Amino acid sequence: MKIISLGMGVQSTALYYMSSMGEIDRADYAIFADTGAEKSATIEYYHKLDKWQKQNNGIPIIRIVKKNILNDLLNKQNSSGTRIASLPAFSKTGMLRRQCTSEYKIYQIDKQIKEIYGLTKYARYPKTEIWFGITLDEASRMAIPQQGWKINVYPFIGYKIHRDCKQEHMGIENPVRRSELINWYDNNNIEQPVKSACYFCPFQSDKSWIDTKNNYPDDWDNAIKVDNAIRDSSKRGIRDKIYVHRSAIPLKDVKFDESQTDFWGECSGNCHI
Repeated sequence: MKIISLGMGVQSTALYYMSSMGEIDRADYAIFADTGAEKSATIEYYHKLDKWQKQNNGIPIIRIVKKNILNDLLNKQNSSGTRIASLPAFSKTGMLRRQCTSEYKIYQIDKQIKEIYGLTKYARYPKTEIWFGITLDEASRMAIPQQGWKINVYPFIGYKIHRDCKQEHMGIENPVRRSELINWYDNNNIEQPVKSACYFCPFQSDKSWIDTKNNYPDDWDNAIKVDNAIRDSSKRGIRDKIYVHRSAIPLKDVKFDESQTDFWGECSGNCHI
């Protein structure tokens, strides 16, 4: 099967539209792993995309809503209920290990693929293509799959990557940049989605924080709750206080820099796409 990893950002959503519209090969499914803390604007766009899918015979979209990172963080546990989820949050001395994407995105998508195949508990997965919307300007985000059954596919760049590091060129002569996808949305009169991420994601720009604070008060309030909830992580062996903003001060007290516009960093190959 061919599965689009649908992060609901500009690139993966464009990949979904193009595949549905026949501009590239048609995938079998698109899977959106909803962490339970997606931006309100992202969820609003998802509902529009779901409507578009029904009206235009688009690729079936599966939205996974089985886990909720917001509740887990506020309850100081992870997706399995055993310990606090690990965000790439900040202390005065450094940054925490990143685990949220693997727990709430990648693992959930893998479980959903298993359900689609109807596999029993210990059955082996068939070879499966996982499509990512990574563009040429972000080629460094391409990755080797961690499981042998996966083939990571990057249609905008033109490569398939196997677990043994084997690379297949897909014959694409002109790899696509993110700016070209922006033009594609405009040329097709399709609304462009916002950059996707949890609303408390530490990997975001001050401009994004400002937008959340000014335009999405519920998201902002929940981000502050998470920031406060993770402050004391001594039970995890972390002595320093931790924060979601890289200034390492409470989010409610941050004086944001409006000129700081770029997202930076990411947890794995999925976030923001």
